[in-house]
Amino acid sequence: MYLFKLVLLFVTLNIFVMAEEGKENPLSKNPFLWKIEKGTQTSYLFGTIHVPAPELTNLPKQLRDAIERSDGVRTEIDMNFMNQLKISQLMLRKDGKHLNMLLSKKLYARTEKYLQTISPALNLTPFAQLKVWALSATIGLLEDQLKHPTLTVIDDTIFTYAKGHNKSVGGVETIDEQVGYFDTFTLNEQILMLESTLDFLEKDREYMKKMKSFYIQGNGKALLDYVNQQFDDGKYRALETKFMEELLYKRNLLMAKRIDTLLKKDLQKTYLFAFGVMHFLDKKSVIEYLESYGYKVTRLK
Repeated sequence: MYLFKLVLLFVTLNIFVMAEEGKENPLSKNPFLWKIEKGTQTSYLFGTIHVPAPELTNLPKQLRDAIERSDGVRTEIDMNFMNQLKISQLMLRKDGKHLNMLLSKKLYARTEKYLQTISPALNLTPFAQLKVWALSATIGLLEDQLKHPTLTVIDDTIFTYAKGHNKSVGGVETIDEQVGYFDTFTLNEQILMLESTLDFLEKDREYMKKMKSFYIQGNGKALLDYVNQQFDDGKYRALETKFMEELLYKRNLLMAKRIDTLLKKDLQKTYLFAFGVMHFLDKKSVIEYLESYGYKVTRLK
């Protein structure tokens, strides 16, 4: 299951493309878009999903309008090309140990077997230097990336669209901070993460398709229910607890504090903040923290 939270929370290397304004995005029916207000200041939150998909190529009109009304846009990290290259480097081990030295023969063979269900020619050789947590994230996205090699995730599209409309852009986290959260997991925990990822990929090849469907519908309850129903195996319970604390709750608090700090710098400015949608759902969310700081948060239709 942890892979799919990685997908929702973590930005991966993708190719930049511009949004096509002439086509409408199905997200327009019910986007994960919120207005945040305090006093006379208004800004926006938008929940993303870090998965390349043709149906998400074009930004919904409500989101484009919010960007155009804003002075600046902030994604999780500053998504300029050099930063994305740095991410790819931070996903690699520097100690010379390859995956065949870190994984048991059984797990190594199991991972390769899964890769070959995507394409018979795939094996672990191209991924040999990846950290184990990075391998977990990569294999879950791989099928979509191979199907759509030139597509960007919606976060990239938002970032590029904002730059094209002369908005200030940036991130609320640094790359080192984001990758550092994953590096807090021990090798044994990362191996459990990989096993959990394979458990769910082997069990439900339609998982990502269903996740995208709930996201496009704008159905936060269905999205949460579908994610949470996957956590029945007690083998991963301790890892799940640490994962939620390190990768979601701590980051949500940090994100909310940085949003609040930025908004207080100039009460005349409007911003749009675009983060993985899970940061805005359920308990200890960015929204919950912002409300505790006195902001009124309203979902827009």
